Amino acid sequence: MKNYTKKLQDELNACGKEALFEIEVTDANGEQDFIVCEVYFKDDSIIAEREAVNNKEWESRYVACDKLIVDECFSLDEHLQELHAMVIDSINEGELFTLAN
Repeated sequence: MKNYTKKLQDELNACGKEALFEIEVTDANGEQDFIVCEVYFKDDSIIAEREAVNNKEWESRYVACDKLIVDECFSLDEHLQELHAMVIDSINEGELFTLAN
């Protein structure tokens, strides 16, 4: 793991909060639901592990996630914002949920 990635991981761990995104959505039946993403670092990436948001992910044996390569030019906050935007895009592009208002 690169030194900068380790520094960001330490910063995330030190904040005293759970590393999660919780995004309110509506499922195909019109019911309110939440997509909860566990956020963690692995190798030189920051990952948001979440439930499937499209049929291909649903049928896959792999855990659905969005992954961002760590860039030393950006802070932890900027990485988290970009990763959150990636999750929102995945939900918008998937057919299982829509974002709640």
